[in-house]
Amino acid sequence: MKSLAFAFALLTTAAAPPPEINAPARPAAEAPGSQAHRAEALLTRLREQHELPALAAVVVRSDTTLDLAATGLRRQGKPEKVEPTDRFHLGSMGKAITATVIARLVEEGTLSWTTRPVDVFPELAKTIHPDYRNVTIEQLLRHQGGTPKYDSIAEIKGATARASSGSARDQRRAFSVWLLQQRPYVTPGTRLEYSNAGYPVAAAMAEAVTGEAWESLVESRLARPLGIHLTHGLPARGDSPQPWGHTAKPAFFGMASHQNVVEPQPPGDGWALSVIFEPAGDYSLSLADYATFLKLHLAGLAGRDGLLKASSIRHLHAGSIPPLHDGPDEYAMGWFLREFDGMEAHWFTGATKAFFSRVIMLPERDIAVAVLTNTGNEAAITATREAAMELLRLHDQPDAR
Repeated sequence: MKSLAFAFALLTTAAAPPPEINAPARPAAEAPGSQAHRAEALLTRLREQHELPALAAVVVRSDTTLDLAATGLRRQGKPEKVEPTDRFHLGSMGKAITATVIARLVEEGTLSWTTRPVDVFPELAKTIHPDYRNVTIEQLLRHQGGTPKYDSIAEIKGATARASSGSARDQRRAFSVWLLQQRPYVTPGTRLEYSNAGYPVAAAMAEAVTGEAWESLVESRLARPLGIHLTHGLPARGDSPQPWGHTAKPAFFGMASHQNVVEPQPPGDGWALSVIFEPAGDYSLSLADYATFLKLHLAGLAGRDGLLKASSIRHLHAGSIPPLHDGPDEYAMGWFLREFDGMEAHWFTGATKAFFSRVIMLPERDIAVAVLTNTGNEAAITATREAAMELLRLHDQPDAR
């Protein structure tokens, strides 16, 4: 049987899976209860080893938090240390938040999974591109809607230039209407093509049918009922005591960078999503608040109703039938799915140049781990993977249950 370490390494590799190897056996179980509160020492070691400003993690089951810790500095060169209550940027891990809000609207009957943009944007009745006419909100959330990738700052700024006037709600609608009049990137419904553009369109559809701005919908349908504090944008934007992001430090007149040497990035400077793309992954949460969100999903996957019915949570996490992706990963709504070690893992990462986040959920074992840091270099990718592997190995032992 593969160890969790090997399985997780396989899970987080985008390329084809490596050949089978003989992994080391699972370490002997520690005494019951001794695994708790071990994250801080592990995170401190990995943060120092990989020269990160800060590193934070939380481990949960559906009904409890097993471990939570944050180590390091809010801002390199300043003495303020990160606190366990500090917020970190989720990046594309926020897509699961957007999908969850849409699911609440579906349960309310305001939307259905088969609602189409043309159903809620009357201005598209005669102008929508024919290939987009039957695209549904579920396809948009599953990256099956055929929309372009929009995975570069240049593309995002271009979208902002096309719809830069009016409220955030006005801008999302103007962008969505314009986008759906263009030729799709791929034929909708034929294959999975990861796209940041589908999520703003889905949010604009929700705004159109409710008459509420997306930011208000996130607050009223998710944050307030769960009792969590969710902010839009980078953590320190408008709130300087929060962690700053860090980017690679130029080595020679901006032409190169030191591999692991980073410098603080002022909030709102450099990388930033426009209000149009906030629903694609521009949320910040504390560890405890993100833990609450993960518990909601673990409980639903275990068959327990909560803020959402268990059936809705399972629908969010279900893969397509038949699968529309040839690689090892299938995409649900806000989660990648991959089978390993005889079970299904639900996982995601969020990346900017200044923050990196990683989550893995093993529903069959009722456990989820999230690791976050305030830089986005290669060392951050490695450190979060190693931390997640170690925390899973520590807390998923039989005697730790």
